[in-house]
Amino acid sequence: MIDMHCHILPGVDDGAKDLYEAIEMAKIAEEDGIKKIINTSHFHPEFKFIMGSELIEKVDNFNKILKENNIDIEVLLGNEIYYTDGILEEIEDLNFYTINKSKYLLIEFSPMNVPKNLPDIVYELKIKGYTPILAHVERYKSIIDNPNIIYDCIKEGAIIQVNASSVLGKHGKDIKKTTDILLDNNMVHIIASDAHGSERRRPQLKEAYKYIKNKYSKEVANNIFKNNQSLIIENKDIIIPIASKYEEKRGFFSKLFKK
Repeated sequence: MIDMHCHILPGVDDGAKDLYEAIEMAKIAEEDGIKKIINTSHFHPEFKFIMGSELIEKVDNFNKILKENNIDIEVLLGNEIYYTDGILEEIEDLNFYTINKSKYLLIEFSPMNVPKNLPDIVYELKIKGYTPILAHVERYKSIIDNPNIIYDCIKEGAIIQVNASSVLGKHGKDIKKTTDILLDNNMVHIIASDAHGSERRRPQLKEAYKYIKNKYSKEVANNIFKNNQSLIIENKDIIIPIASKYEEKRGFFSKLFKK
């Protein structure tokens, strides 16, 4: 498997705090069947996270350390861009990295303040030549309230990522329900760990893969854990099933009173 969203590099952002923890994360990932990890360090224009050529050097050095420790995992370059007002106008001048230098851009939003014009933001990014991957959308309050916002984003060309821990119900019933709605309606294209440490939000995907395979199919599991990730790092178009709008199921009495 390929983990498309992970904060494994030591001392770069709020992920692995040191080299020891980063190596422990890599060992956990290897045992879990992960072969490649995209290091998606946070990129925020107003914070001094490590970026640019220094980030490339960090990735190269860490890959050497993994080989020295006989850990069969390759770490690739990327960033998780935090959306701020004005970023669309500045984006071509910002010092961030797309996923493995492809057209795919991982972007996150404030959980409690997702822009109301999210589909328009997707459209603008597409116009600028990027294919946005919307990070852990199941965590956003506006999406929990109205999952069909994601349907509209997909129509504009967005790729949707959810966290494996959300699939397994580790963040409460609302996030679990939203994740299930998105999966049931073909509105998930990537499942990743969003791992930040060896204890907190660990880089584990195997359990979530088994859950998806059993509930949906092996084909679905392979696409959203393996195949799409491979296509993304090769800068190719991914496998996108036809999404359907979510229709809330109503009980007999609610239907009766609606009439």
